[in-house]
Amino acid sequence: MRRRLAFRLRLFAIAIVLAASLAIVWLTGATSLRFFLGDVQTRAEASLQVQSAVLEGLLDKFRLMAPLVARSPDAVHIVASADQFTGRQVAALAAGMAGAEEVWFLADDGSAIASSNTTGLSVALRGASAIPQAFTQALQGQLGRELLRGTPEAPANYVFASPVRVDGVIAGVLAVRVSLAGVEQAWALSKDPIIAADEAGEVLVSNIPSWRGRNVREVETDREIQLVLEEGDPANFVQLADRRQTHSRMELTTSLPVLGWKVLIFADTTEARRQSARAMVIALLLCVIAGGAVWAMLARREELTRRLRRDKAAALRLERRVRSRTTELRKANARLEQEVRDREQAEADLRQAQAELVQAAKLATLGKMSAALSHEYNQPLAAIRSDAEIAEMLIARGTPDKALANLGRIGEMVARMAEIARTLKGFSRRSGTEIKPVSLRQVIDEAMLMLMPQIKRSGVTLTTSIPDEDIIVSGGRIRLEQVVMNLVSNAVDAVKAVSDPRITLDLRLEGGFAVLSVRDNGPGIDPQVMSQIFEPFFTTKEVGAGLGLGLSIAYKIVHDFSGTLSASNDEAGGALFVMRLPEAGRQTLAAE
Repeated sequence: MRRRLAFRLRLFAIAIVLAASLAIVWLTGATSLRFFLGDVQTRAEASLQVQSAVLEGLLDKFRLMAPLVARSPDAVHIVASADQFTGRQVAALAAGMAGAEEVWFLADDGSAIASSNTTGLSVALRGASAIPQAFTQALQGQLGRELLRGTPEAPANYVFASPVRVDGVIAGVLAVRVSLAGVEQAWALSKDPIIAADEAGEVLVSNIPSWRGRNVREVETDREIQLVLEEGDPANFVQLADRRQTHSRMELTTSLPVLGWKVLIFADTTEARRQSARAMVIALLLCVIAGGAVWAMLARREELTRRLRRDKAAALRLERRVRSRTTELRKANARLEQEVRDREQAEADLRQAQAELVQAAKLATLGKMSAALSHEYNQPLAAIRSDAEIAEMLIARGTPDKALANLGRIGEMVARMAEIARTLKGFSRRSGTEIKPVSLRQVIDEAMLMLMPQIKRSGVTLTTSIPDEDIIVSGGRIRLEQVVMNLVSNAVDAVKAVSDPRITLDLRLEGGFAVLSVRDNGPGIDPQVMSQIFEPFFTTKEVGAGLGLGLSIAYKIVHDFSGTLSASNDEAGGALFVMRLPEAGRQTLAAE
């Protein structure tokens, strides 16, 4: 009877385990499938929004361009006088700057005046017949829009047409043709098929060229797509069947109300279903393991019952062993407590050493900054001393009027030293030095005035190339003089070991920027340290010859004035430093 009862209990337990396993596997599959499909939907929605924004952004850019160009005086002149030469130039310039496929002018009768595209592929050759809808809207005073549909071999184009008014009357039309190939190239980066279709369902733009010009339903038939609606699923699913395996895709759609288009993306859900299947397999394995564990537990219970008496006999022996083990644990705890105390003492010693290192670092930084101040003040002090000696000689000769110029320069040197102090202070925070129009010619002349004694003593040949017309930039005169002095002074130090030392200083205007180049024929810059050349306290000079603050301060000054300072090795040998500052312009000078 006991054996029969035990057998029935085992069968009942097996049935319960099987039912629970099936329920767990089914629940795991449903939950994991919903989770993975939700993740695919989230990524597909994000991709759809991004790709839709790419299409809308491109068209918005050229939607604003057409009216702006149409209102320009050049456009009015071209339409009024039918000037083909000027029209081709203006159209080519506008198309090149904006990246349009073609820009052309049309008269009010629909004939083409001029186009940026002079090849046989120009749409302008067909006049208004190429864009009848956009041309009619433009003549009505609206912004004309028209889509030039593509083919599997050529992408679609979108045309914006804006009226050109002469004395308030519409006399012509400016048309801008935009190729949608750039949008398709951006969509091609997506692994999922993406299409843009009109209200009739015709595919206008797609990252699959063979789909262009076809209806959405025809595309689905071509790819053997069957729409499957599953109730309760997060979205509509499309089954893509081929000869080898079955793929499932999630179809998501967003609308572009302004264009009357809709953008669709087919996200692949095959991997999500595979992951759900793997989760179900794992759940099944876990259930098998759990069932085996339950079975083993029941068998172990029977075994434990048989061993209960034997365990009672061994209880006394086990108790003695526990007592012995407890004694050993107490000793181990005592050793651990001693180790903890030792580590706490070591941590206290480490914190003390760290505090001493921080204090030593502070003192070292203070010494470096003091040496930097001495380095930056040496040149102005030398100039002050020279001007003071000259003024003393002039006063001694009875010509105090001539000494006034030297005394004035001494005052400027004092102001320069004050500015240098503010600049060094600004090394760690943004300086509040006033920014105003500055003459680079005056900056170079005054910097050379202070550096000329050093240049002559070093026997360096200095060549300057400065344009006749002065170049004005926005900045601080004293701070820019400091930059020039640091660059030229470093060049003088670099050519000390050269038999024929030469330094070239070139100033020019290039693309709205004032460009100052300082070249030398020294050994150049080691490529291994090129990336560290503008870091504070980095120097390649000998110990005691410099602290490495000159280029770092110069780089920060130029950056504060919205400029750039770069270093490289000249092709002819030696180092090349280039400073670029935006030109102040006539409007800034007039405002000042």
